Amino acid sequence: MAISAVLPLKASGSYDVNDLKRAHILFTSLSTFLPAGLISELFVVVPGYEVELVKHEYACWQGLNIIVISEDELLPELKKYPKMRGWRKQQLVKIAIANKVSNKFYLTLDADVVCLKPLTESLLLPDGKALLQYEPRAQHPKWWRSSARLLGVNANIGPKGVGMTVTPALMAKAISQQLMQDLTQKNRQLTWADRLCSLHNPTDPRNWWLGRYLQLKWTEYSLYYLCALKHQLLEPFHVIAGTSTVPQLMLIHDSHPYEQWQVADSFAAENPGLFCVVGSKTRLPPKQVFERLSVFIQRQPDAGVLALFD
Repeated sequence: MAISAVLPLKASGSYDVNDLKRAHILFTSLSTFLPAGLISELFVVVPGYEVELVKHEYACWQGLNIIVISEDELLPELKKYPKMRGWRKQQLVKIAIANKVSNKFYLTLDADVVCLKPLTESLLLPDGKALLQYEPRAQHPKWWRSSARLLGVNANIGPKGVGMTVTPALMAKAISQQLMQDLTQKNRQLTWADRLCSLHNPTDPRNWWLGRYLQLKWTEYSLYYLCALKHQLLEPFHVIAGTSTVPQLMLIHDSHPYEQWQVADSFAAENPGLFCVVGSKTRLPPKQVFERLSVFIQRQPDAGVLALFD
């Protein structure tokens, strides 16, 4: 079964890092470990003025089936909210892309994600269900309370104390589309994206109300997970990672702190992690990070790949 993938991107990302170049690390790792056809389409979603730049930059990765589209094409509502933070736009993109993908499941990516081992359908989709990794809701309690208010559910719904972890994640097209439907306010003719974006408009008098303020800390994954529980869609579409029967994990955190990272351990066959994140917060030049990882994510050393970071 093929899956889709989505990478929200801005050439100059958070913390003033060069995400345009940083994504070459991700693409190198995917090219190393991804069997042909497993990801049939990889949507890279960027601001409209960066579309041609990004198409040119990533033209060398033809084997990854990259499709570059603009944020405004995917989410026309964004034109009404020019001050929307990039972090929020990324979250909206990861939901909205469900209306574009042609497969049942899609993989969410960020520019600082690195694939750690050969990916297979059985690793990502055991028994045809998408891997889902838990993390304690107590790590970000406001995410869960805000999202529950938006969806009209109890914040403690589902397995006690756990929720869905962050990018990279596998999402079901059907659940994301159900979420969009749940968030749409037909009586006020507001799309789901309008409803979320409008919460972050400080000039809107409605946002001075306590009820709306308490909805402000939503995230794409807390909304997605709670929506799945609300409609009893979690079990039909997902299997939980890190169990005795499904030991693999979507994400490991071995790369933090970066200076103490034992890179070989992350790529070791016995490590259950499929991906790690070498975060933008390190502020390290992408070329420097790539040089540290290159021995693990290049089957054959290629000086041409290193040149992509110049």
